[in-house]
Amino acid sequence: MITLLLTVTLFGQAIQQEFLHPSKVRKKYKFKEFETILYSEDEVFKQDFSKLEREFVETSGYRIQLISTQNLAEAISVKARADSTCSDPVYVDFEPPNYKVRIGNYLSNEEAVNMQNEMQKQGFKNAWAVPSKIVVVK
Repeated sequence: MITLLLTVTLFGQAIQQEFLHPSKVRKKYKFKEFETILYSEDEVFKQDFSKLEREFVETSGYRIQLISTQNLAEAISVKARADSTCSDPVYVDFEPPNYKVRIGNYLSNEEAVNMQNEMQKQGFKNAWAVPSKIVVVK
């Protein structure tokens, strides 16, 4: 019985690792595809139809992490609070076992640190800049 459980667990991890392998991730997005994948109601580009035909590229950069928690409700609450205080996109990333609420797509560390300081002034005392994959307009 233990062997069966171990086999199933290892097989599941192998499939997940294959699914998450970098070669399986798309690198370029058209806005319409990007909207369908990441946003339900045009959260980021409200009423800005000029961005509909732009191409988005995933690259290395920085985001501001506001919280890391195992409680999804807490992560959603922090996201809602951040959405109301910040015009930059707010993301909830799941990296088992934690939900991480992060803001923005910053190419330079200087931009990220400026936003980190702003978010700390807004009451997010533990905000800090983290290296991350970001999405930018090509």
